[in-house]
Amino acid sequence: MDMALWFGLVGFILAMSYTPGPNNLMVMSSSALFGFKRTLPHWFGVNVGFNLLLVAAVFGLGELVARYPVSLTVVKIGGAVWLAWMSWKFASAAINPLPAAQRAEGKTRTRPFRTWEAALFQIVNPKALMMTISAAGAYVALADTAPERALIMVASFVVFGSPGGLAWMLAGGTMKRFMSDPRWARILNAGIAATIAATILMILAG
Repeated sequence: MDMALWFGLVGFILAMSYTPGPNNLMVMSSSALFGFKRTLPHWFGVNVGFNLLLVAAVFGLGELVARYPVSLTVVKIGGAVWLAWMSWKFASAAINPLPAAQRAEGKTRTRPFRTWEAALFQIVNPKALMMTISAAGAYVALADTAPERALIMVASFVVFGSPGGLAWMLAGGTMKRFMSDPRWARILNAGIAATIAATILMILAG
């Protein structure tokens, strides 16, 4: 393994994993709404989906997409439709909050992302696609074979990148104490809806 190149990969991971993006903003908002523990499946799904996408990129995802561009269009449209439905759910909760009695019982109109939903979201996440395809192309000399490169890259992203989402979740968790106030709950629901809507625009524009 080329150690100098690996240090460059780690720097890339740190720069990309701790900066704002759809995943980090969504897990932060989810942690604020539902708590750190209930958001863990979302965070886990992000990491599973991202690393599967990374492995696919190492083994030629970029070339496949270039050869069959219509496949990416289909994925984009399907992902945008699903995200639009999720955005509407959060927007509805912001516009029509639950009565105080139902909030006290812990009933909500929205829920955290499930593991499989967060994993599938990576397919249409523009930042995840850019990170994986860029890393696979820029660090091709990291190891002699594709399986070795995939192993090194996945291990590096797990060790150095996955804590980034946890840091954003902790930030969101500090906001949870405001959730007893329906005004703050409305703001956070609206914030998640806006984040998802912006992500849809990025997907369709990209």
